Amino acid sequence: MNAFSQFLLSRRFVVLLPLLLLAACSSLRGQANDLAKKGRFVEAADLYEQLLREAPNDAGLLAARDDLRWRGLSQLLGQARQSRFEERDEDAEMSLEQFLTRRARWGSKLDGALESSLLDEMEGTHRHLRLLITAPAKRGDALTAEAQLGRKRALLAFAEMAPIRRDLEEAVQQGGRATCERLKALPGDAGPHWVGLVARYCRHYGQAAPEAPVFPEALGVPNWHVSVVGMDDQVVTFLQERLARAFESSPWFSAEASRQAPLSLDGAFSEHAWSQPVELTAVWTDSVPYTDHEDRKASVEVPYTVEETYVEKNETKTRKVTKYQTVEYRTTVEVTRYRDEQRSFDYKALQRGVDLRFVLVTEALLRGAHSPLAVKGENALSASGYEHDVTFAPGGVSPRRAHLPVGGAWLESELLGYEHIFARKLVEGWRDAWCTAPAVTRDEAARCARAGVALPDPDRAVLADVLGEDAGQVHRLYGTP
Repeated sequence: MNAFSQFLLSRRFVVLLPLLLLAACSSLRGQANDLAKKGRFVEAADLYEQLLREAPNDAGLLAARDDLRWRGLSQLLGQARQSRFEERDEDAEMSLEQFLTRRARWGSKLDGALESSLLDEMEGTHRHLRLLITAPAKRGDALTAEAQLGRKRALLAFAEMAPIRRDLEEAVQQGGRATCERLKALPGDAGPHWVGLVARYCRHYGQAAPEAPVFPEALGVPNWHVSVVGMDDQVVTFLQERLARAFESSPWFSAEASRQAPLSLDGAFSEHAWSQPVELTAVWTDSVPYTDHEDRKASVEVPYTVEETYVEKNETKTRKVTKYQTVEYRTTVEVTRYRDEQRSFDYKALQRGVDLRFVLVTEALLRGAHSPLAVKGENALSASGYEHDVTFAPGGVSPRRAHLPVGGAWLESELLGYEHIFARKLVEGWRDAWCTAPAVTRDEAARCARAGVALPDPDRAVLADVLGEDAGQVHRLYGTP
């Protein structure tokens, strides 16, 4: 039997506390005990925590909860160890993360056996993460390693994992710095997009790099032509500023560009509030009594006389006796019954409503007169409600007020959504312009990467010659300054 099997069969896994075997005094405790009997210790401990909120001084509940917590931690760590033993490293680290989360939440202290098992599991995790993260970083694929490190951030955030996290982060940084120096030393293709990509790669890892020249497709600060009806000037200015920021975060923008981006913003907003008196009807059901006749069976005891013989002093005698027989008969009685009758209650109210509508169109000439970008947003909302001060309990009528959308808040939400659409369309415009034809040079592939989304396979293949696996990750550099 291996050490792990002995761990699972330790004495604390043999029986539960006697308290858990008692008949449940409440449905919640019964559920907790059922979960514990099924080996679902963490869930059972959470239910006992609920019970303790109602009876915080109950020593029995406290002992049961603490025991279940210990068993839950032991189970989670045991699952991690078993998965690691079976070479299912991702499953092992998922269980370890759950273990550390629960331990931190509960403030649980570990005994010697659990502490030793935790150290073993952390060592196994470190070995796996070195293969997953350190190895590609040393090969020069620092962005790939960094993406894997990002997947493990939640696990590595625990205090116990800090030494492992620092080791992996340093490996990524060293790999990134080494790749930066290698990329800067590459001969040949020095187009503005490739130089810009190398500069971003180096700055991402805190290294100096030559500034890239302005790329020929670059557009500078937008030159606006605005015509919007029905919006406050402050709202229009705010919208214009937000769209300008979205443009300046897009692949098209460069602060050094000499050519301004011509952008036109046209649109309208309308808000129409209305009200009218109305008569409403509440339908309700009344229970109405009525008299009915019901046939019933009845019975009565009827007397009759018979002679019977008896013996007295050896002499037979007779006497008359009275007996009774049950006679059934049918009778009709009056009964009170109830029937449901629909009633209606009419009352007066005021119907209030609002009609909202907005439309916006932003147009830009990004690549010249033959490739305009037009982003349209349009939406409308009509809402109404009733207001009155009438109370009629049988019909469920009580005073109410119409809760209508506020035009300004609705418009703000719509404009935020429009801003996101505008930013997305700018990226799509760049991709349509520069990512549809397969790249031939590194500069062309780097130009496509400016979109900040995964490269098409042909472009990724061009960059893979010098970036390896990181060719599939370079687009992430354009999501950071």
